[in-house]
Amino acid sequence: MTSDPDVAVVVDVLRAVERRDLDRLVALYHPEIEFFWPPGLPYSGTFRGANVMQMSARYEATWGPLQPDAQARSLGFRIVAKGDDGTVVVEYSIKGVDSKGHRFSTPTMAEYQVREGRFASARMFYYDLPGMIAFLTQARRP
Repeated sequence: MTSDPDVAVVVDVLRAVERRDLDRLVALYHPEIEFFWPPGLPYSGTFRGANVMQMSARYEATWGPLQPDAQARSLGFRIVAKGDDGTVVVEYSIKGVDSKGHRFSTPTMAEYQVREGRFASARMFYYDLPGMIAFLTQARRP
């Protein structure tokens, strides 16, 4: 485990995401939490404070069926950089498999901010955003 408290918060958040532990996530969120998702995703947009719960439900509705087990939900994350201002940059891979067996995976960079010992913001950058959007669109078709 890391001795840096900001990195420890981010690692705790990422492990809670992998476990789909919403209660733990809520406990780690700063009251003014912000998420910034790129356009085109079913959960795109900027979400702040209480609106993060809407985003969490949309995220789970999107990825839950495509990540049916712990291996599929595993992010394989690694800390890339840590700033003095609470910024923690992480690289990981998001992946899924649809009901027809089509698989998708893309490396992701995420910039997280920890403030007052709590997870305060998240901004994700997908290496293959167009591929992710196409995969999610196809996966939602009957």
